[in-house]
Amino acid sequence: MSEKKIYHILPLYKSFVWGGRKLIDQYHLDTDQENIGTIYHVIAIPGQLDNMVAETGQPLSVFYANNPDLFGCHESIFPIRMTTTCNEGKQSYQLHPDDDYAMKRQGEKGKVSGSVAIHATDEIHTTLFGNRAKNMAEFKRMVETKDWEHLFDHLKVRDGQFVHTPAGVIHGGIGRGTIKLTFGTNGDVTYRFYDYDRNDTKRPLNLQEVYDCVNIPELPLSATDGETVIKNGVQITTYHSVPGEYVAKRIKNKDEGVFSYRGFYFITCVDGKGTICGETIKPADTLFVPVGSGCLDLSGNMDLAFISYIDRKDVNNVPD
Repeated sequence: MSEKKIYHILPLYKSFVWGGRKLIDQYHLDTDQENIGTIYHVIAIPGQLDNMVAETGQPLSVFYANNPDLFGCHESIFPIRMTTTCNEGKQSYQLHPDDDYAMKRQGEKGKVSGSVAIHATDEIHTTLFGNRAKNMAEFKRMVETKDWEHLFDHLKVRDGQFVHTPAGVIHGGIGRGTIKLTFGTNGDVTYRFYDYDRNDTKRPLNLQEVYDCVNIPELPLSATDGETVIKNGVQITTYHSVPGEYVAKRIKNKDEGVFSYRGFYFITCVDGKGTICGETIKPADTLFVPVGSGCLDLSGNMDLAFISYIDRKDVNNVPD
């Protein structure tokens, strides 16, 4: 056992109308649920979705509040989230608000996020992403008449590319059963404007909120491969690193390697197995590494997802 203190974060599973059994079968999940749409590896929304820290028996939100020295973070609310998702059905047309709007309306943070398919292939698919409305009147007219053909913009994405989703970006649609990693800010507020006429009272439409939050004109949107380096025997791909949002990376290790990062971070095993400073990790396991932990010894063939956070106050002192 290493002298470094590393904490185990217990996952949460959630069913969705668009979910299925693929995540259950892929990760051999121990659950009675027949349908899983999302595995929450890192999230801390009190009373809603709040991972447990195995070593302390505390919800992550409480652990964060009680141990500021382990995070070195100035945010009063835990700032980030990381999940694995698989859309096997029909996901509503939706968007997420920014922090200011969500705090005023819901009393919790908004959400910006990004996703990447866990398995990279040469397949390129077209995904519903963003809108083409020139003004709010046109946007409302197309929503009211369900003129999706003219409303929605689309983005070509190759499996394995990363797509960042700012607040206010329209997304959703029929899933392809692709398992994705998602990284983002610690919020779960979703505003829907069409849900395939399912009329589910647990999934209400939020037309006014969508009108308030949608980006018109739409922001520039793209799919990227990230930036990859080899360091100390470890392949590290950085997808996103923006202060006040989130830091998303992918870490691939073969045999022996060393990884270091000055800030706090969470790592989830995507594929393979091995050890990190003597701690065993296998698919769907998540570890929390406190700030200033230094170099970690990696052993085994592992594909790891990484998420961290940079304070806006630390923009001139970004961890490496």
